[in-house]
Order: sequence, then structure tokens, then C-alpha cells
Amino acid sequence: MELSAVFFDVDGTIAETENFHRKAFNDAFKEFNLDWFWDEAIYKELINIGGGKERIIYHIKRAWPEMLTYKNLTKYVDSIHKAKNEIYEDYLVESKIKTRPGIMRLIDELKQKSIKIGLVSSTSEVNLINLFEKGLKINHKEIFDIVAHGDCTQNKKPSPEIYEWALEKLRLPAQACVAIEDSPRGLDAARKVNINTIVTPSILTLDEEFKGARLIISDLGEPEKGFDLIEGESFGFKYVGVELLSKIINS
Repeated sequence: MELSAVFFDVDGTIAETENFHRKAFNDAFKEFNLDWFWDEAIYKELINIGGGKERIIYHIKRAWPEMLTYKNLTKYVDSIHKAKNEIYEDYLVESKIKTRPGIMRLIDELKQKSIKIGLVSSTSEVNLINLFEKGLKINHKEIFDIVAHGDCTQNKKPSPEIYEWALEKLRLPAQACVAIEDSPRGLDAARKVNINTIVTPSILTLDEEFKGARLIISDLGEPEKGFDLIEGESFGFKYVGVELLSKIINS
């Protein structure tokens, strides 16, 4: 079977962005005079919740359940999230953020071989655009054949809806595709539609379990510095390219 498409998650997979998100949430909480602070330990748990608004609601349910009775809760959460996104944009503009090892090299190879490239993320469209345009200085419209963001479907990862949406739009079979993820919920979403998945854990997901991943590696690797193999069959390759991806979907 020929490789038809590769789907990239965004936050933590294409770039290490999660700490920017965490800091932006904490700054937004201060603006709303909320005595909330999400340290890394708390955020490690929250990144398994898809979507920023959903993370706020999850936190309210756990720590401030009395807020669930507020008649304007949805608008309130929307306002916090909007402020957080604006602060996140500021962090990106000020940062020197780069893509993780091997990302652009693999994308270039996929483009050369006319293999479809997709973004499949639970993040909001505005955050996605800001990351690429303001942070990475990349025109994502020139690179990706499809952009599936958190506003495209009702349910976010670990629901498989976003991958189902992307496959339907591209009219491709799951078995001819590979997903690259960094979190258990992303892995679960891809595996539920039978997409072979490579996991490159991010700083905040290093200690997680990734059951069902075909390959778990430190990053995608470069010719001059290969990836560290964590678990799975790498077929002797030291960095991820089309040849390795083809081996994965045909084995």
C-alpha cells in the first residue's frame, strides 16, 4: 500500500508550545482576579483534556463546583479563553520558538513526493494561525493540504471525530495514512479510526503511556542526529522519512 497522507498534531508535536499555553492561562486568570494557578503538574493532567475552554470547565468541576450554577458561566469561560488566546499570541510574538527536530525536513520530503500533509489539532483556529504566522513565521496554507482544528468538529480528541473529518475531506483510507502525535489523547483519537501512529512525546508527556503506538521516539530525527528509540520497530532507520512511514503502514 502506498503512503497517501501524514497528519501532524500541532501543540507539543510540531513545536513545544504547551508551556506558552499554560503561562497564558495563568496570566488570563490574573486579569479576571481568579486565584487559580496551573503549575506544570496540574497542566500535565489538563493537557489530556482537549480544548482550552474544556480545560477551564474541567478545572471548575474539580476545584470550584459551585460555579457550575452560574447563569453566565459559558460567556464567562469564553471571555477567559479569549483573553488567554490574546496573551498566548503575545508570547508567540516575543518568543524564538522553532519546530521540533525533523518536522520541516519530513514536510519537505512529503511535498516532493506529492503525499498529502494535514494538520489535525484540538487547538482553536486562531491559536493555530498565530503559532504558524506569528511564532514560527511559516505560511501554513502553502504547506498543508488540509487543516483540521478544534472548531471543525463538536468533540475534540480523544474523540476520533477530527480524524474522521480529515479522512472524509481527503477521501482517503485510514490504512494509507500515518499520524504523528505527542499525547495519549491524540494517539487514542487516531487509533480509533485505525490510523497507524508515531508518538514523539513532548516535554509534558514524557512520562505518559502510549498503548497502541506503532513507534515511540524522541523526535522525528535528522540525518546528522537521529532520534532516540523509546519503543517500537524503527526498521533500522535513524530518522523519520517516507521510506520508514511506508514500512510502518505495510507491516
